[in-house]
Amino acid sequence: FSRQRDHKKLRQTFDKAMAVRGGIPHPRTLALIQELGGKMHMESKQYEAAGKTFFQAFKSYDEAGDPARLKCLQYLVLASMLHASSINPFDSQEARPYKDDVEIVAMTNLVQAFQDNDIHLVEKI
Repeated sequence: FSRQRDHKKLRQTFDKAMAVRGGIPHPRTLALIQELGGKMHMESKQYEAAGKTFFQAFKSYDEAGDPARLKCLQYLVLASMLHASSINPFDSQEARPYKDDVEIVAMTNLVQAFQDNDIHLVEKI
């Protein structure tokens, strides 16, 4: 539904998938659903909901040991900046170990510049 741009059906399917109870889904399966949900929220400009959903997806990817966790962490950072959240996503104990990762360090610097309101440093990054 995402590729078809059918946002109504996408939201209905996401809500149904997140409401399924009974049985424990594999963390990677849950992460894929949550990541798609985060993207859906971003498209709807619901940045706070997107940040929460991306964080859950990040934790699920991390639990599964999937390298996609880094991409999801980048989405989380972007959502938190668009939401203008004062909470640094790297302050959580789950994300802190990845703060200095080669793929994440630019995002870490961007968050710091954003929180310091340093436009010149944001432009450099």
